[in-house]
Amino acid sequence: MDAETITGQGLALLKQHGLAGVTFRKLTADLQVKAPAIYWRFKDKRELLEAMAEAMLQQQFGELSPMPPGLDWRPWLREMLHCLRRAMLAYPDGARVVAGARPPNTPTLARIPEYGLRALEDSGLSLPQAATVIYTAVHYTFGHVIEEQDSVDAQPTAEFALAYPTVARTMHEGRHAGLTATDIFDAGLSLIIGNQ
Repeated sequence: MDAETITGQGLALLKQHGLAGVTFRKLTADLQVKAPAIYWRFKDKRELLEAMAEAMLQQQFGELSPMPPGLDWRPWLREMLHCLRRAMLAYPDGARVVAGARPPNTPTLARIPEYGLRALEDSGLSLPQAATVIYTAVHYTFGHVIEEQDSVDAQPTAEFALAYPTVARTMHEGRHAGLTATDIFDAGLSLIIGNQ
């Protein structure tokens, strides 16, 4: 049993059942193998989830490459973060899978800040300035998508609105103003990287 087959079945389970449904027991049953066949490729669930995170990112990014010379870093970074968001939204709990991955074991996840830092340094920012922008933007993207996936169809109850009226009003007005999750995501990116 190769790692790609196991990873693919892990992604199928994630798509069907979310993160809680990705278990070695379900994998062995679906793949009709004994547990050692999976443990031979992945020593634990974390390694499997990191392989799944890499596969998810590859589906969206393919071969991620550095920013071409002469481009403005802001629109380039904005598009890279939108790709990251789309990759995570493609699967239930996708943001939890990707955010929990360790960059040394997830090459595409490591390339995102690496190429972002290079782009900002090449554009004249110091490394500390570049790191502040890149890591704030990446962590914002993780958090936004986790919240997006956890809050699907969340409606404030009357009790909630009474206890937290300003939050409830914001939720109500945002929905009725026609703001999408993408609009809200873009507004946050603009605060971090500026308008471009």
